[in-house]
Amino acid sequence: MESTRDTRRLIGKEIRKGSAPLAFDHMEYEPDCLREIRSESKLKEVLSYLLRTAEYESLASGMTRNNVYTEKRLLGDTVFQRRNNAMERNASYLNAMGYAKRCVSGYDGKVFAETVPCYFSIPEENLDQYRFQYQGKETYAFPMSEKHIIRGLYLMCVIHRKSLAGMETPDFITLEKHQWIFHLAQIRNVLFQCLLLDDMHWKNGLFEAKFYTIYSLE
Repeated sequence: MESTRDTRRLIGKEIRKGSAPLAFDHMEYEPDCLREIRSESKLKEVLSYLLRTAEYESLASGMTRNNVYTEKRLLGDTVFQRRNNAMERNASYLNAMGYAKRCVSGYDGKVFAETVPCYFSIPEENLDQYRFQYQGKETYAFPMSEKHIIRGLYLMCVIHRKSLAGMETPDFITLEKHQWIFHLAQIRNVLFQCLLLDDMHWKNGLFEAKFYTIYSLE
């Protein structure tokens, strides 16, 4: 996998070529990052939300095409994909559910969804040109190259999540299974992962987006 230095260099190159000047800053592992998925129906609901399908299709917007989804695996080589339309997102949903049916033997403390906030910086002088009104609310839209998104921002999230696994367990993580996941131990499969760039929020001078991973344990 590419190094942090190489990936930051790629992001800088894409920005200089005209991609929106959005750069990875950091990620934060918080006390509520992990939630157990207790049934197949709940997994279906979570995937529908992440992929903006079924009852969550109304959440899809022009920025949804910037979201990056990874099916099947994280801990080895990964295949990054952007889903540009509803048909592709529905196909991804079916693929993810099919993979879960093959991998998950039960939902009794075996499947967890992890939500890690990631923060991206942008020069303040550039903000106005990306600000617009959507459904009566002020928001931002960032036209970015595919390389910038997939091999830049998304990959930085993957790199930093893996680096967290080698750090000391935070004091607020007390449950054994939560500790396993933090350290990426006892993981049987990564069922799904994504970075939702269509749901970014301005927070303390940075843009916050969510990095989601669904794990099944041994």
